[in-house]
Amino acid sequence: MIERLLRDGVVYALAAMVSRGVSFLLVPIYTRLLDPAQYGALELILTAGLLVTLVVALEIGQGMAREWAEQTDAVQRRALAGTALTFTVLAHAAFLALALAASAPLTQALLGSPAFTAEVRAGLIFIAINAVFLQLQNQFRWDLRVRSYAAVSVLYGVSTLALGAALGHAYGLRGMLWGQALAAALSCAVGLILLRGQVGFTLDSRHLLRMLHFSLPLVPSSVAIFASFYVNRLILSAFATLPEVGVLGVAQRVAGVATLLIVGLQALTPLVYRHHHEPGVPAQLARIFEGFVAAALLTCLALSVFARELIGWIAAPEFGAAASLLPWLAPAALLSQMYIFAPGIAIARKTTWQLALTSLSAALAIGLNLLLIPRWAATGAAVASCAAAALFLAGWVAASQRVYPLPLRWRSLAMAVAAYIGLVWLGLAIDRFDWTSGAAPALKLSIIGALAGVLAAAGMLRRNWPGPHGVAARDAGSMP
Repeated sequence: MIERLLRDGVVYALAAMVSRGVSFLLVPIYTRLLDPAQYGALELILTAGLLVTLVVALEIGQGMAREWAEQTDAVQRRALAGTALTFTVLAHAAFLALALAASAPLTQALLGSPAFTAEVRAGLIFIAINAVFLQLQNQFRWDLRVRSYAAVSVLYGVSTLALGAALGHAYGLRGMLWGQALAAALSCAVGLILLRGQVGFTLDSRHLLRMLHFSLPLVPSSVAIFASFYVNRLILSAFATLPEVGVLGVAQRVAGVATLLIVGLQALTPLVYRHHHEPGVPAQLARIFEGFVAAALLTCLALSVFARELIGWIAAPEFGAAASLLPWLAPAALLSQMYIFAPGIAIARKTTWQLALTSLSAALAIGLNLLLIPRWAATGAAVASCAAAALFLAGWVAASQRVYPLPLRWRSLAMAVAAYIGLVWLGLAIDRFDWTSGAAPALKLSIIGALAGVLAAAGMLRRNWPGPHGVAARDAGSMP
């Protein structure tokens, strides 16, 4: 499994460097075309779009993913994929019609002013088209067609950058949203061409009911996850200002660079669904998880200690306050995605456990945001995000270990995290003093080197970690 994961992971990672890297590249462009208030409006529109994507199609994509691994007949797979796609299209078309008709009150409720109504309408169209694209994109993922996945991902990223920037320069925020909508539509068209013969527009009631049986309980869970990691923008908008939301949005986009580490592992979930019953897989997952934690800690430390330099280089001066948020948001971005290394809940179909965990995390996030944002504004939002993400991952791993235990080395993991926290504090203290030219960057690099030394001492930077009795090493060469 590791051999297949590494081979496919290279393709996923290269695609992500282009497609997800666009989110990073857009920051210097958008922050120079929009003021903080307009950027805040953009972030709120896109945040609302995330919620719409999760709820409107009832997470049918997750239901298809779970059924796909157990379906081997090509005809049935085509019906399964076609049903999921058709349901997604119909659901979002119906929602779009209703939302456009109510766009004025929606704008007032979301942004507190009807001045952005035209922008919200453009955003609604983008959200609907983008949801269809995401369903097509994931179809390549579950079918393990990594090169096709990479092709449409790169097309989406490049066209979003080109069209969003070009139309944004000409028409401002509304042009940016129209550019993103056109990019999503173009990517949908190419995706359908690449999937011809494998997916069509059909509705099979038997497949639909099986997928919804799995996915419906996940909808409130997904809403809870959304609340955990994105409700901060909505609460910040209510208690602070749109410019504050814009600053938080810039920090979150820069922090999102850390998630490039995980996109190369997109093949992990479908591979685990196929091979989880084989004896060497838990040891291999533990090996992958520990290696990822080491890379994640180094990346988050670098983003934290060099935050001031990074934000100053990327964003317009009006967004400089985003630097103080990175030490909280960088780990939060990764913690919220790392549940894929603990697949026990999905393997055992414990959707009620998932709902309980995500609901608890959401309740903590909402409570912390309501407590901290009135006091510390965007900083409070960042702290709340990090705490909620940490609780979510800890609870998820604990629950997963009960039904699908991994042989993790907890002492090494704890030592690495403790060293990371101490070195982040030390790195941030460097910016409080005046240093001669070149001294501060050198000290910061030495701090990153110190963490690398700790990780090496903990055995987390070794090339090979044998599983129990060598099982992982033996199975890694035999699995597809």
